[in-house]
Amino acid sequence: MTLRLRLIVPITLAAGLMMSACSESEPTPAEAGQVLKNHIDQTVKHAFGTDIEVIDPGGRDIPCGNGDFKRSYAVKARARVGSGDSEGITLALVGTLDAIADYKLVEAGMTPTYQQAVSDQYHTRIVLSSPSEGRIEMRGETECLPLK
Repeated sequence: MTLRLRLIVPITLAAGLMMSACSESEPTPAEAGQVLKNHIDQTVKHAFGTDIEVIDPGGRDIPCGNGDFKRSYAVKARARVGSGDSEGITLALVGTLDAIADYKLVEAGMTPTYQQAVSDQYHTRIVLSSPSEGRIEMRGETECLPLK
């Protein structure tokens, strides 16, 4: 019975997110910012990040011009996976994010320790990196969106 509940809850949550994404054409900066935060937090957690420190709590609308706004969010952590080499950590982050949500890697500026991923569906961009051995850093921002 417990296993069944463990499967039902995530499926129900995912279905709710998909239905809300279909019913509205564009989220507000706050809505997209919450999705961004969830994707980053889940990725770090599932990639075995420890000592997680929020370095940009987001939660505020950043003006883009033309009445649109964006949100940001960033964390850093220690990595508990593999040998701790930066390339392996970044690869683990990319794989974990890919399992969590629909993101595509951006070609420009990618190195083995620095990757950018975007999601048209969620209106977000995330930078996944391992700036030094055993370290995780993830930064993200939403697209510029109307407040509605």
